[in-house]
Amino acid sequence: MRPYREGDGWEAEQVRIVLDGPGMHIVEMDRHVARMGAEIRAKRALSLADATIVATAIYANCDVIVGNDARCAQRVRDIPYVLLDELVKER
Repeated sequence: MRPYREGDGWEAEQVRIVLDGPGMHIVEMDRHVARMGAEIRAKRALSLADATIVATAIYANCDVIVGNDARCAQRVRDIPYVLLDELVKER
């Protein structure tokens, strides 16, 4: 992640706060999620990482994926994808 790569301590701390905060749950990768990811990757032409994120979100019954990857957002059809750039523009 950029804050860690660039050594931005304040932003890295903000990331840590979000990741350690309420409502954040860790979902373990298992064969079922891996198979779902492979199917989604083939069907949507997503990267392995993006397909794994989508599969995990579906498996965990998430309401949406929140991110800033416009390419992924355009290809994902299995779960709503909230694009951060569009949210910011709306405000």
